[in-house]
Order: sequence, then structure tokens, then C-alpha cells
Amino acid sequence: MTNIENIRPIIFVLVLASCLLLQWKFPSRQSDLDRWKFMGSNIGIVLFNNLIILLLPIIPYQTSSFGVTNNYGLFNLLLTNINLNNSIVTTLIVITGIIILDIVIYFQHRLFHKVNFLWKLHSMHHIDPMLDVTSGLRFHPIEIILSNFLKVLTVIVFGIQPLSVIIFEVALNSLAMFNHSNIKINSKIENILNKILITPAIHTIHHSKILKETNSNYGFSVPWWDMLFKTYTPVGKYDQEHINIGTVPMPEKKYQLFPGMLVQPFIKNK
Repeated sequence: MTNIENIRPIIFVLVLASCLLLQWKFPSRQSDLDRWKFMGSNIGIVLFNNLIILLLPIIPYQTSSFGVTNNYGLFNLLLTNINLNNSIVTTLIVITGIIILDIVIYFQHRLFHKVNFLWKLHSMHHIDPMLDVTSGLRFHPIEIILSNFLKVLTVIVFGIQPLSVIIFEVALNSLAMFNHSNIKINSKIENILNKILITPAIHTIHHSKILKETNSNYGFSVPWWDMLFKTYTPVGKYDQEHINIGTVPMPEKKYQLFPGMLVQPFIKNK
């Protein structure tokens, strides 16, 4: 593991701890007494998914390093064959790679809401009845595997650079935890921040039981793709304290918690 990869677990712990502290001090919604069960389940699924990732034959960072070594992908061809290898161009390519990955994940998210089988997998993320920082870690392992290979394909086609991949993966993980957090942000700060970042207030709308709201606010980082592609909902029907979070219908509680959540996509709701 390279030094730059070593920062990932450090940032993960720092962001998780910071969001836990902030949502404890400045909660947007009152937590249920048994919320700890869901938080434990969400931590459990991310640990399980990390074991799955270790078993995957290839991941985006490895793919990126392979592409650089073998001159695979658009950006690597440009850098090598057209003699564009200077610091300004390299920086622009790194930034462009991050943007491409961000847009791909935006459309992946939309796809997981539109295709029935994919929605069943993704619904495991949505059946958490109350959001907090750990909800940003709650994804079905099959969804993680499919997302991994989509990112691998994107990286190899475009020749996205290793630094782009690391920055993107750290941002994806960190911002997912932040925008799922149960943090109440001052309204004046919120009105500025939500122009450049997906805030908890914006993303909570995506977890509403109202279908029109669920099928909006797909971005995980910036709201610009939702704005551009007409899927942005800045204000929901209910205020933050009263949004009904989850799906219709909701499965039995045993399927909302680990390990029952693993089979939830394959059961029929009553």
C-alpha cells in the first residue's frame, strides 16, 4: 500500500468521529431509543463490505496504476503520445478524472433507482428509518461489487490517474457520511453551503418516503449534476424534523438490521 493510500482510513475515522460529535451536539431530528441497533448494523455492513472488497480481483486504484504503466485509456494516451506531460496539463487531467467519476456515480445512482433489480439492492440503503452518519456506509455488498466494476471500467476507458481515484474515493466516502449525518446546520450557512455541496438537509429529501422526492437529489458531492439534469429538489414537502424517512412499504425490522439486511432485497414485503 502506498503512502497516499494510507491516508484513507485516517480520513475515514476523522470524518466519522467528527460527524458523530456534530450530530450529537446539533441534531436535526430526535433519535429513537433503539437507534444504536441501526448504527451497529450500519457499521457491521461496512466491515462486511470491506472484506468483500479485499476478495475482488481488481479495484479502481489498481486499474488506474495498471493503465498508467501500460498506457491504457484516453488520458494516458494523451500524456504519452501527444507529449502533453507537463504540470498544468497533468493537474487538469487529475481534476477532469475526478469530475468524470463524480458524474458516473451520479448516473449510477439514478440507474439503481430506475431498474427494478438494482432498486431492490439499493433499497437496503433506503430502509434505514432514521439517517445518521453511519447511514452513509449502508450499502448491499452486491451493489458495492457492481459499483466497483463500473468505476474500474470508467478508469480504464478514460485512463483516469491514480491521484484522481484516491481523491475521489476519499471524497465519496467522506461526503456520503457527511450528507447522511443528522446534523442541523445554521440556515444562513446552509443557504450558502448547499450551493456547492450536498448537505444533510438536501440529501435527507432523497430518503423521503414520497416517491417524487426519493427520485431526486442523486448527487453525493455537489448539487450541480442534479440541477443540470433536472433532478434537484431543494425543499421537500415536510421540514427536516418531520420528513418520513424510508420506503413504502417498509420491511420487517429484522430485515432492516444486520444480518437480515443482506437478504432484504430478495424477500417480498407484505
